[in-house]
Amino acid sequence: MSRESDDGIFAFLAGMALGMLGGGLMGILFAPKSGDELRADTNAFVRSLPGRVNEELSNPSTKTREFIERTKYSIENQVGKVKKDRAADRMAKAKHAEELAGGYDLN
Repeated sequence: MSRESDDGIFAFLAGMALGMLGGGLMGILFAPKSGDELRADTNAFVRSLPGRVNEELSNPSTKTREFIERTKYSIENQVGKVKKDRAADRMAKAKHAEELAGGYDLN
């Protein structure tokens, strides 16, 4: 991976994190409930998550299966692209080294 690619990924992740943080804060500030009601609802939601997750994992719905399959396909596709890019990069470096060894450089 190049330095520019690393910077782009970092910028994207930083922007996503800031967006999530800002969205969460705006949601809390403009919530139609009082602080006590919101905390109670949030607490109940968080406490129900483990049971809901366990239930979904033991008996996944069609939506969950579709999400998992789409995610798996996307990851496999990205891994394939990375492998192709790495192979192309190795080939380009080998060609460049061969050109240098031959005594000429096209750059």
